[in-house]
Amino acid sequence: MRQKELRRYILQLDDLVPVLVKHFQISNPHKLYGIKLTLQQYLALDTMAKKGRCMITDLSKNLGIALSTATELVDRLTKRRFVKRKKDLKDRRVIWVNLTNAGVEIYKKINVKKQRQVAVVLKKLTQRDRNALINILGVVSQAVERTEIQRAKA
Repeated sequence: MRQKELRRYILQLDDLVPVLVKHFQISNPHKLYGIKLTLQQYLALDTMAKKGRCMITDLSKNLGIALSTATELVDRLTKRRFVKRKKDLKDRRVIWVNLTNAGVEIYKKINVKKQRQVAVVLKKLTQRDRNALINILGVVSQAVERTEIQRAKA
């Protein structure tokens, strides 16, 4: 791909992505859902909801943040009783974190509202456009993951 063509795509993405972020309030869950959570806190809840229990190092890697930042994040979620820590029975050095019932409930509440918001947009697209959207987002997601893996190896 030529540099000029690549630049044109970058400029188009610069225009499109903020519209999506603003509409779905991805960057500010509190504004859309009325729940005082940061984006990183929501993403941590999302990781635990999907993976079940995990270690703080898993959260750090998954969210692309420093281990100390992940620890502080878990501390804040623990204080709000959305997350609990539990020592591993076989290796006391290992600390597992997972959602509490309150964490599960807040996660479900956010996701119901988020899904309603997305549904409004998806209903305005044709079936063909919805399929194309899902396919291209999958392709982009895989490209991002490959890029992250390459960066980690470098």
